[in-house]
Amino acid sequence: MIQPSESRTRQREEPNPHRRLQWVLGGRLIVATVLLGATMYLALDAIRYGRFTPTFLLILISAIYGSSILFGVWLLRGRREHLVAASITTLDVLLITGLVYLTGGAGSIFSFLYGAQILTAALTLGTRAAYYTAAASLACYLLQGLGLNLGWLPPPPDQPLSQYMLSSRDFQLALVSNLVGITAVALLATNLARRAQVVGARLLEAEKSAARLERLNDDIVRSISSGLITADDDGRILGVNPAARDILRDRAGALIDQPLSTVLPNYTQERMDEPPKRADAVGRRADGTEFPIGYTLSPLVDASGNPSGLLLSFQDLTEIKTLRDEAERARQLAVLGQLATGLAHEIRNPLSSISGSVEMVREGNALSPEDGRLLGIVISEVDRLNSLVTTMLQVGRPSRIEPQPIDLRSIASDVVAVARGEASPSNGLRIDEISPDEPVIARVDPDRMRQVLWNLVKNAVQASPYRSTVEVRTGRNGDGRPFVEVADEGPGITEDRRERLFDMFYSGRSHGVGLGLALVKQIVDQHEGRIDVMDRTGRGTIFRVTLPGA
Repeated sequence: MIQPSESRTRQREEPNPHRRLQWVLGGRLIVATVLLGATMYLALDAIRYGRFTPTFLLILISAIYGSSILFGVWLLRGRREHLVAASITTLDVLLITGLVYLTGGAGSIFSFLYGAQILTAALTLGTRAAYYTAAASLACYLLQGLGLNLGWLPPPPDQPLSQYMLSSRDFQLALVSNLVGITAVALLATNLARRAQVVGARLLEAEKSAARLERLNDDIVRSISSGLITADDDGRILGVNPAARDILRDRAGALIDQPLSTVLPNYTQERMDEPPKRADAVGRRADGTEFPIGYTLSPLVDASGNPSGLLLSFQDLTEIKTLRDEAERARQLAVLGQLATGLAHEIRNPLSSISGSVEMVREGNALSPEDGRLLGIVISEVDRLNSLVTTMLQVGRPSRIEPQPIDLRSIASDVVAVARGEASPSNGLRIDEISPDEPVIARVDPDRMRQVLWNLVKNAVQASPYRSTVEVRTGRNGDGRPFVEVADEGPGITEDRRERLFDMFYSGRSHGVGLGLALVKQIVDQHEGRIDVMDRTGRGTIFRVTLPGA
């Protein structure tokens, strides 16, 4: 919304006397040009011979134009507007009196200009100026009328004497009618001026009230923390409040005149004939990124209740979604902790008995090679179940870490050595370690970090095809922070799977439980680190763990 200009409001509150006086000066020039110019046009031939009336009229025109220039310069150089107004009014009354004198005196048809001057003064300069102009007009008209009639003032020498020598009755009638007319015009003009002032004051108050309401409306819209978008009936965006610009990252105003589907792709599915209701969806920012949005889409109605567009009120639910995810993760951890604690003893004791019994049977000499292979499978599965129980205990009840400065290269070497020992020769898998010559020191818990790297390497081995390579790399990123990463040559991970990759009980493999990467994320978060999943050039996936330095 557009706020009213303070300068414009101030100008309305304090009318500029300069502007009013400029109007008066402009009106003087117009009157002089129309009335006196026409008279001079009819008397051009007489001027050449020096006749009194045309020459005097030319002097009046020159006086009007010259005084207008002088008064204009006066206004530009000073701020004594009241003195300028009084001077203009006085001179104009005298000029009108001179014109009346030249055109018949008391019976002149131009005596109406006194009333016009009074009305002009009332409307442009106020009631005081109108009273002053009326008094000056009455005095000048009365004096020049009496002077001509009593012989105190000689008539123009080139005018017929009969035009000025009125009978006593005609003179009194002309004198009284003009005096009454001037007085009536003065009263009407001042009353009109007062009414104009009252109406102007009311209009000014209404404008100030409208400006206050407009500012209040702008302040309310600006202070709302929710995003507000207005659109026309066709879904074309008309306005966006500051909160919406911040949420949608639209500082340049690029969303104006764009379809509402740019922000809310599924808005066309809303039914406007039903009461508006709260809904959640995926919104889109001006830069193309998506975010969780909670919104209410309702018709925009005018003062008469007629629909005039659409109003979208929305909030960014990113933080709320994060809190929900954390709460759900905490709930899952609590459930897993209770489950792991209850099952640990119930499972581990039978597993130990099974493992010990199978080992004793394998040591006997009566087994065939096939029986030995089958018993080896049993022992392997027992170890897998025991590892699963251990992981459940670690995820469900995370222990406190004890960070210390350590070279990540040594942890990588230990894990790679164990992984190479357990890798099956049949799959032709190679595990390489790539480390810089200088130490890569990070402040971590050695045992917990070995668990992280082991889980990542184990996942990489499971995802890698026959005769492929798994790389374990340590080093420092562009910011100088230490990292360790594991790269495989597997099929890769799609974008939709990456969003849930570290969720508990989520696994991309049919025989997976979905706790290994959840434990990795938990340990990395405990170290205030970050884990990123990236595509490998060509084929495969890279898991990079970035850690705080020592």
